[in-house]
Formats: sequence, structure tokens, C-alpha cells
Amino acid sequence: MPFTESPGEWFVGLLLPWVTLAFLYAAMYARLTRATMLEVLGEDYIRTARAKGLPEPVVLGKHAMRSTMTPILTIFGMDLGALVGGAVLTETAFNLSGLGNAAFKAVGDRDLPVILAVTLITAASVVIANLVVDLLYAVIDPRVRLA
Repeated sequence: MPFTESPGEWFVGLLLPWVTLAFLYAAMYARLTRATMLEVLGEDYIRTARAKGLPEPVVLGKHAMRSTMTPILTIFGMDLGALVGGAVLTETAFNLSGLGNAAFKAVGDRDLPVILAVTLITAASVVIANLVVDLLYAVIDPRVRLA
């Protein structure tokens, strides 16, 4: 069902493929978040924030989570390329027409221009995502500032 005809049905139809792609990375991000958060919670500035009497949600949300987000953001920027590989499998399994399915069919048909176009789009997406990640570092981590 096209998005323009029924956005609600379009959303429901894509919910299962989205969940499938999300589960591919969810456990890794959860483990990385937990490990980084446990490391950050032992830092001196977290103890200082607690000693000042700040509420625990402020300590965790404002202070600890900012430092925790830096490695998560880094991995997210690098995972975008691998996400296209997962999209090939997901789109093929759910019979969706998308970039991954186009790449899969192009490889089978030996259609070099389509393969090159998908590769170029994927590479450009990874480069743009990494640029956005680098710019977000300055927002998330106050120690990193653009010169």
C-alpha cells in the first residue's frame, strides 16, 4: 500500500521489517550502553554531582548519559553501511521494493550500473552519517568543540 493512499496501513505494513532490522543491532547497543554507563558512573564528576545533592535522574540523564553517548554515536555512524546489508536480507524476505532488493536483483542480473549506483548511494550515506556524527560530538560532549 503506497504511503499517499493510506499512511496508517503503510506504517503497519512496514512495522515488522523495521523491528527485524532493529533487533539486529539492539542487543549490541544495549550492551555498549550498559558497559559505557557503568564505566562513566565511577568517574569523579559523577560523584561530585551526587555530592552536590543533584537528583539521580539529573545525574544520570544530564551528566552520565552525555559521556555515554559518544561511543554509541560512533558505532551508529559506522553501522549505517552494515544496515544496508541487513536491508538486502530484510527486503528480500518481506518482498519489499527498496535499495537492498534492487541491489540483490542487480547482482543476480549482473546489472553493473545499478550495482554501482547502490554502492555510490550507500557510500555517500555512510560519509554523510559520519559527518553528522562528528558534528554531533560537539553538541553531546562539551569537551569537544569545533575550532
